[in-house]
Amino acid sequence: MQKEWNMKDSDRRMANNRLRELVSSVRWRWRTRIFLRGLTWVGVLSVAVLFLSAIGLEQMRFSADAVIWLRVLTWGTLALTTIWFIVRPLLRRVTDEQVALYLEEHEPALEHAVVSALDADNASFSPALGEQLVQSALDRVRKIEFGRRVEQSALYRFAGTLTAVAMFGLAFALMGPSSLRYGLAALLFPTMDAASVNPYSISVLPGDTTISRGSDQMVTATLEGFDGGDVSVFMRSGSDETFQRLSMLRDPIDGYEVMLLAVDDRTEYFVESAGIRSSTFSIDVADLPHVDRLDLTYYFPRYTGLDPRTREDGGDVAALAGTRVDVRIHPTMATPGGQLLRDGAPVTDLTVEADGTLLASFTVSEPGFYSIVLARDNGEMVPASPEYNIDVLADRAPSIRFSDPGRDITASPIEEVYLEVRADDDYGIGDIRLVYSVNGGEEDTLSIFEGSGASLSEVSTGHTLFLEDSELEVGDLVSYYALVRDNRTRSGGKPVSSDMFFLSVRPFERAYRQAEQGGGGGGGGQQEETALSEMQRQVISATFNLIRQEDSYGASEFSENVVSVSLAQGRLKEQVGTLLQRMENRGLTRTDPGFRDVSAILPKAVEAMSKAEEDLAAQELRAALPDEQTALRFLQQAEETYERYVQQEQNQQGGGGGAGQQAAEDLADLFELELDKLKNQYEIVRRGQQQESDNEVDELIEQLKELARRQEQEAERQRRRAQAQQGSAGGGQAQRDLAEQVEEAARQLQRLARENNDAQLEQNARDLQQAAEQMRQSAAQGGTAGQSQATEAQRRLEDVRRQLEEARADRALRDAENAIERVAELQRQQREVQRDVRGLPATGAERRETIDQLRERKDQMHETVQDLERELDQAAANSRADNPGAARALQEAATQIRESKLKEKLQYSRGTIEQWDPQSAVTLELDIESDLQALRDQLERAAGASSEREVNPLEQALEEARELVRSLEAMDRRLAQGQQQGQEGQQGQEGQQQGQEGQGQQGQEGQQGQEGQQGQGQQGQDGQRGQGQQGQGGQRGGQNSQAGGGGPDGYSSDRRDGSYYSGAVRGDPRPFTDEEIRQLRGEFGQRTDQVRSLQDRLREAEQGSAQDLQAVLEAMARLEREGIYADPAQVAALNEDLLNSLKRLEFGLRREVEGEPEQGAALTGSDEVPDGYRELVEEYYRALARGRPGGGGN
Repeated sequence: MQKEWNMKDSDRRMANNRLRELVSSVRWRWRTRIFLRGLTWVGVLSVAVLFLSAIGLEQMRFSADAVIWLRVLTWGTLALTTIWFIVRPLLRRVTDEQVALYLEEHEPALEHAVVSALDADNASFSPALGEQLVQSALDRVRKIEFGRRVEQSALYRFAGTLTAVAMFGLAFALMGPSSLRYGLAALLFPTMDAASVNPYSISVLPGDTTISRGSDQMVTATLEGFDGGDVSVFMRSGSDETFQRLSMLRDPIDGYEVMLLAVDDRTEYFVESAGIRSSTFSIDVADLPHVDRLDLTYYFPRYTGLDPRTREDGGDVAALAGTRVDVRIHPTMATPGGQLLRDGAPVTDLTVEADGTLLASFTVSEPGFYSIVLARDNGEMVPASPEYNIDVLADRAPSIRFSDPGRDITASPIEEVYLEVRADDDYGIGDIRLVYSVNGGEEDTLSIFEGSGASLSEVSTGHTLFLEDSELEVGDLVSYYALVRDNRTRSGGKPVSSDMFFLSVRPFERAYRQAEQGGGGGGGGQQEETALSEMQRQVISATFNLIRQEDSYGASEFSENVVSVSLAQGRLKEQVGTLLQRMENRGLTRTDPGFRDVSAILPKAVEAMSKAEEDLAAQELRAALPDEQTALRFLQQAEETYERYVQQEQNQQGGGGGAGQQAAEDLADLFELELDKLKNQYEIVRRGQQQESDNEVDELIEQLKELARRQEQEAERQRRRAQAQQGSAGGGQAQRDLAEQVEEAARQLQRLARENNDAQLEQNARDLQQAAEQMRQSAAQGGTAGQSQATEAQRRLEDVRRQLEEARADRALRDAENAIERVAELQRQQREVQRDVRGLPATGAERRETIDQLRERKDQMHETVQDLERELDQAAANSRADNPGAARALQEAATQIRESKLKEKLQYSRGTIEQWDPQSAVTLELDIESDLQALRDQLERAAGASSEREVNPLEQALEEARELVRSLEAMDRRLAQGQQQGQEGQQGQEGQQQGQEGQGQQGQEGQQGQEGQQGQGQQGQDGQRGQGQQGQGGQRGGQNSQAGGGGPDGYSSDRRDGSYYSGAVRGDPRPFTDEEIRQLRGEFGQRTDQVRSLQDRLREAEQGSAQDLQAVLEAMARLEREGIYADPAQVAALNEDLLNSLKRLEFGLRREVEGEPEQGAALTGSDEVPDGYRELVEEYYRALARGRPGGGGN
């Protein structure tokens, strides 16, 4: 019994323990709910305060006080909410009875069983009854899973809310603005210094520093983390109590800058922008030597012909390579010496002059910096100047082209052919040579211009080829090009070449007819039967251009281009071989004399092409040229034979020459079949290249718009600097960066000009290069001179952009004319199709062969019309903005192709040729021909609409006047050469010695500049230059003046002769030779025609100055008389009078077209010029219009 009672007592204790465990578990869940609820409130409130505080920090620009107070608010909110919502509720004591009541509130099914069971230990219940109450409570609790469902949903709800708050805060912090992240970091890390967490700051240079008393100090500021609209520096000096405010100028590269001028006392300063303030810095001053002013004297390379120039109060340097710069330093105090540093390294010691200034010099060789250090009394070297930039200006190679005729031409063997050459260079043309070759033979060279005296940067000179003197025969081929060297390369450098052109000698009737039609390879009048020779001309031109432009290609690119030319030559050779094979297969060479003549010539062309192809494969371009020209000659002879034979048969058609006419048609079919294949391949490639070039030009136009806008801003900054009298040191980097971008645009234009053989693009590239040089000079000069250069550079950018846009507007005319040519070719092919359809044999193999050929031609015509439709749509879209009238006309032409069903008719007619009777088939062919004619009429209307752009006759007159002045200036220079050469007998030996002395001095710029510095100066230099040229004249005295063979570049290694203008003038008794007179009369005759054209242009513009040209014409009429050339002095005087008259006319026209030049300041309010200086002023404005660079400064 006792044992049973003990067991019951054990079970009772176990039941009671399980009941207390239940109460503890429910108490834990209750406290967990309180904790999660409190943590949720703490998270929501703390995150809200944290993010609002971070946003507030951004508004208050992260000031240190704001950071501190918002940190207190954020962490205080976290602490208070934790105490209130978590700590306080959890500190409450909860009894077991309260827990039981809490449990029974959430589980009513317990019916107070747990409370009763807990009370069983404290009440006077019998043990048995207490045991029953406990057992009953446990049974009920077991049914409710021991209270695990209590507050389960609340726990999930609070946990989910807490997780959502945490995820939202993390995502917003990571994906929000950077300022928010900076704010959160500043608030969440309270141990960090309040001032150091600010992401917005202003970096200031030089910070705390010590400078020489009275010197200038550049202060630069960079905004870190924000953009400010207005940046100001606040400074106070000495005993000043208030800060003075100065606005800083923006530099797109370095931020903001301001020059503190003449700092004489200790100065405190700070920079502020948009509420952000930098630290306060101090500039201490000491009595240290410093550069007060720099005077720069430029001694340019001798070949430029430029006099030494001195720029006072200078700094940055922009000059040609080889220019020696003498630097005169004016220190703020006496100093025993110093050094000039290049890129931080000393290069020379300063020489102390008697007046206290210091001298140094350096030669411009590569970009960099220079600065000055001066010595204190104890010998210590101290920085005495900022770093000044050294920019090297490029001496660009000259350019040369034929302005007349500027294309391939034909002429009879007795004709006089006038050639006009135009050359341009930055610093003066040295000489111009005409190089020609007959039938690919040895080249002959003629000197047509020799520079002397003052340099000419623009030269237009002419030469007449008297073909009768050369005893040329019909079928001969003359190739010619021009070479130019500037003054820099005149003594032996590589010349620059023009394009190569061809003069074909034809019978008088044919030459006259082609001249009337505008024939020639470059004139757009190319006949169908000359397409083979045209392809060969393309090969020769490509080879020649590779030779003259080899330096502009990389090794791999050059090899690829040579391979392309070699492949083109090989394809043309294959086409000619195929033509020969077809003639032999048909047996035509055995039965007809015309075929025999052609077949005898073409193998010679194939042989020459084979040799040229081999040389091209070996990259022996110069060796390939003669063979290429020989092949061209034979192709032209074959074409001449072909045309003559066809013409003869056509003339005999009415006289019963049926068999001969058929043979002529067979020959024509063979030629045209091969030529059509070649032309189609060529046209597809050419159109693709043209479209690609147009796209690149469009991109360049947009770039130039942006560059011009930025340059306008830079010019305005220059103006503000000039008004504020700030120096240029350190302030021109933005201008230099713009110059680099302009140079890159110029290089792109040069490449496009080279690829498309476009002289206008080449001139645009030179203008951009000149604009880049003016930008660099603007950066170097500063002040009013720098502002003027910046404005001029902006004007050049705008001019180039306008010219490119005008060329883009003219594309509609180009596209319309190209389309007209293609439709004309389609019409020719359609007429041949009609002829073949009419003469189609009734049966037999010949019928099948003819039908196959007609179908093949129809397919080609269908593809051509399809391409033409697409290109017209594209041309209309491209022209819509610049030329809407032409765009509409081009679009109507494309629409007409679709509405007339021209493509479908061509495709459909392939079957009707065989299936329909000849009359019905011809009717359809006539309908196609009618559609082609309607399309051509519409394209001609489009071309008319494209050419309706108004042209100012005054602008055209100004350009013609400029060209006349260039020509007469070159003539004046050539006539003046005789004066030097005529003095050979008296000064030959002396001139030779002085010429050698001049040549020696050309390579010794240092010695030359030193002489100028010590008193000989400009006058001494000019004297040496003149003597050197006289010496060269003396050396040329005994040499032959006729044409002579040249080296690979057209120049002889030991002479420079061949000028037709070696006659003496102004005191020289030797008269002109007959050849000289003939050349002079021919050229003056050309100038007379140009003056008459100018007179007509001025009358069109209703200008009274047209009457003034009558006196010029009368004077020119005297120069056409042979008798006047007995007096060379009179010829030179007349030419000089003509030149002066045309200069005055040009000056007046320029003022009317371009207006008065803008000037930043004037000494008087009148524009009247004293008579004694009028010509000098006119020459000055002419030099401005030409834009000849001077380098260095003004």
